[in-house]
Amino acid sequence: MENSKIIKDFIKKNDGILKVKPAWVAKTFLYAGKRLGLPDSQYDCGNGAQIMERWLCSVTKADSQIEKEDEGLSYLDIPDKKITVKDAIAECPEILGLEYSKKHNTLDYLIKLFDYGCRLPYHIHQRQQDLNTQGKHSKDEAYHFLDAGPGTHPETYIGVLPYLVKKNLQYKTFEPLLKEWKASDKDILKYSRAYYCAPGEGFYLKSGLLHAPGSVLTFELQESSDVAGIFQPMVEDNPVPKSSLTKDVAPEDIKKYGPEMASLRQIDWETNIDPDFYDKYHLYPRKCTKTEQNGIFESWIFYGTNQFSGKRLILKKGQTFFSKENGVHNIFVWKGKGTIGSIKVAAGKQTLTSCEDEVLVCYDRAISGYKIVNEGNEDLIIFKIFGPDINNEDAPKKIEQGLE
Repeated sequence: MENSKIIKDFIKKNDGILKVKPAWVAKTFLYAGKRLGLPDSQYDCGNGAQIMERWLCSVTKADSQIEKEDEGLSYLDIPDKKITVKDAIAECPEILGLEYSKKHNTLDYLIKLFDYGCRLPYHIHQRQQDLNTQGKHSKDEAYHFLDAGPGTHPETYIGVLPYLVKKNLQYKTFEPLLKEWKASDKDILKYSRAYYCAPGEGFYLKSGLLHAPGSVLTFELQESSDVAGIFQPMVEDNPVPKSSLTKDVAPEDIKKYGPEMASLRQIDWETNIDPDFYDKYHLYPRKCTKTEQNGIFESWIFYGTNQFSGKRLILKKGQTFFSKENGVHNIFVWKGKGTIGSIKVAAGKQTLTSCEDEVLVCYDRAISGYKIVNEGNEDLIIFKIFGPDINNEDAPKKIEQGLE
């Protein structure tokens, strides 16, 4: 009850636009790209762990090797109080909107900035059919590549070569590599295809699709889940624990098929060899004509699914944009500074405990509207992120090849 009053007072004081503290996520394998805006010395968390991801407005606990109860969870920026966004929504469903909260009791999405110094291992996120008995949730996901330096491997491997599946060789090819669990990059990725990670563009990836993300700093939007199965034992001489292969495989399937075959059976082989993959799943900015104002327009960067959506807005020096949306959403400031409503925001001022680039816009304020003003000398670039069923009528339904 006390928290409920604190949260409601916070909402009222800030007129429905809530500052959020940064959530840093550390990993114990691979190494950090160090492009998240922290001093180099602060990425090291001890015991071999480094901060390699930042989760935004997160209601999802990270499934990692770090023994931290709230790893991955975001907190509202309420002075002298420690209340997670997840708990705030549970206490005050009006943040989501009362009608919306009847179907969705949380934000139902997860946003990440992932920042690795090398390519991530070849992996999948399991389909819902393979998670039902475990009480877990699948995750489709999408990428938007940021202009922060390409890193050592600015390409993402996606899918498998079609002949493997057409000739029914996929199990015979991959099972021995998984059993040995010593394969290098070339031993496993030679069966996949690489796509260049062009800044300002991205991909939509369905659950069950094998992929090895490149080293570009990536703004990732996905369903609210942290399930995965990793199929690559070694990345640039960095060993990956074999437990990561089966952590989200049902125990009964492991018993029935063995750990390697049970994991391979979770792969959506048909999607992995789709000859029209690029046409269907390549994302590029698409103009949002509905909200265009005085020659200023937003661009859809995440679309093609009802599970989530996202837009990018670029304001030149001195420009103002009136934003009115269909529902609750959060905003990440990528470049520049200005105001969102009455909240001052700025990119590049994050610390381990505070930031000025992340806000959550409650339902009532979203539908009534608010001003976004560029008060700096450079472009103000922001991303707006929405959960399921908010932009079903407005976001592009299909991913179509082309550039605007």
